[in-house]
Amino acid sequence: MKKYFVFMSVMIMAVSVALLAMPLKAAAADLQVKWFGFSQITVEGGKGIDPNTADGYQTDPKIGADRVRIGYKAKLGNAFSKLQIDFNRSDISKITAGMPEIIKDAEVGYKVNSAASVKVGIFKTPIGMDFNTSGAKLDITKRGMEKPLVLERALGLMVSGRKIAGGFGYDIGYFNPATRSGAVSGGTAGDDKAYAVRGMYDMGNVLHAEVSYGKSEQAGGLDTEDYTVLDVAASYKIEGATLKAEYIDGKNVLGVDGKDQTVWYLHAGYQFTPMYEAVVRYYQGNDDLTDTSLGNTFLGLNIFLNPAKKYNSRIQLNYVLASGDTDTWGGIGGYTDDAFLAQYQFAF
Repeated sequence: MKKYFVFMSVMIMAVSVALLAMPLKAAAADLQVKWFGFSQITVEGGKGIDPNTADGYQTDPKIGADRVRIGYKAKLGNAFSKLQIDFNRSDISKITAGMPEIIKDAEVGYKVNSAASVKVGIFKTPIGMDFNTSGAKLDITKRGMEKPLVLERALGLMVSGRKIAGGFGYDIGYFNPATRSGAVSGGTAGDDKAYAVRGMYDMGNVLHAEVSYGKSEQAGGLDTEDYTVLDVAASYKIEGATLKAEYIDGKNVLGVDGKDQTVWYLHAGYQFTPMYEAVVRYYQGNDDLTDTSLGNTFLGLNIFLNPAKKYNSRIQLNYVLASGDTDTWGGIGGYTDDAFLAQYQFAF
């Protein structure tokens, strides 16, 4: 496996150098800039929201913001760039993965064609179908139990391709240690590395399937185990109905030998009018080290206040039912008791 990752690293570097060395088009290009932003204000309540209080209960609902973001995407010929910041992470002294947490994405890149583009900076690693869905387009109010197991964002370099032979795509990435991940707390940039590779297939907007694998070295710090993660996922959409499934398998969480955790979910949604969509999602998590399991069932209603541009203005309502080893759950992530969530989002 180590030889494979060394080979992959060399290949990334070789392809990147070749792409960047290609001559740019001589013709002048117009700079295109698209600004975007969104705010998500959330009301949360129930015992599952704050289990660390004295009696385990949150007596009153609390109001907060999941995301308050603004950014831009820019193109100049085949070159592109993206910057996204989150004012909900305003402490610029808090640095993870080599960047202040207020910076969500900061990337520059060059697209040769649909089958080959390269970018460098900090951005989402290609692990996790739901994680790689924009926070402004989530089916449920919160990211679920699989989120702590992905490699999250990291500083690195990635080569990508899309729409190859009609519907195939790939990502190959080389990163600094993925310390923004909930499953990685250590690793030294320059000494340790993270890798990620993903293959996918799309049949228009109807079917999407993907498989990805990643690794972050010294995941708990010096002389700890490497964290590895495998993800398999698919989604199917037709005539207002949405079906999704995802399985993620993380090994040596936080660099602890044998602390392996799996999470899978099944999701069904149906948009019965342009304004209303009902959703149900069931999560099952298993932690091998403690031999415990946890279930979370999301029952939700999405209300699109501007159906023509559904994600510009919407309300999400969720009730979360917790099941399984709620008192002894040893894994990371998940609600250990029932909770309710209500969110209003405005985006442009």
